Amino acid sequence: MLLTRKTDYALVALAGLARRESDALSARDLAEQLHLPLPVLRNILKDLATHGLLLSSRGPSGGYRLARDPHEISLADIVAVIEGPVQLLTCCPPDSAEPTPRCRLEDSCRIKSNVGRVHERLMEFLHDVTLDQIADESGATENFTTLRSDSHTT
Repeated sequence: MLLTRKTDYALVALAGLARRESDALSARDLAEQLHLPLPVLRNILKDLATHGLLLSSRGPSGGYRLARDPHEISLADIVAVIEGPVQLLTCCPPDSAEPTPRCRLEDSCRIKSNVGRVHERLMEFLHDVTLDQIADESGATENFTTLRSDSHTT
């Protein structure tokens, strides 16, 4: 699963807003401060606001700010807004309730249950990582939950 540059820009922009406390910032100012292309950033910010991750206001002191505390916004929330539902393989249903097409190998597949567990662990990780962890400039890797279970650590 490769995330697009739009997700990269969304993470950079959201982390930048998370570090600003409650001050709103215009798309132009955010683009300049973070060295992001303004036209792309405007579309990303609009999507994030439409899906409830950002609040937007107009006027001279208007702009964008986080709609929730950074520790309440998960990486899964952000990826879902920008990329759509995360689905590792066809047989792994995304978080949404929408039905997914069946894989033609599903009835005879020998890895479906194992791949399903990998997908579940990936989704747990994406839900566990929060914007405040991403925005943390200390680089403290202990902030992140590991995907490895205790029985697999070396």
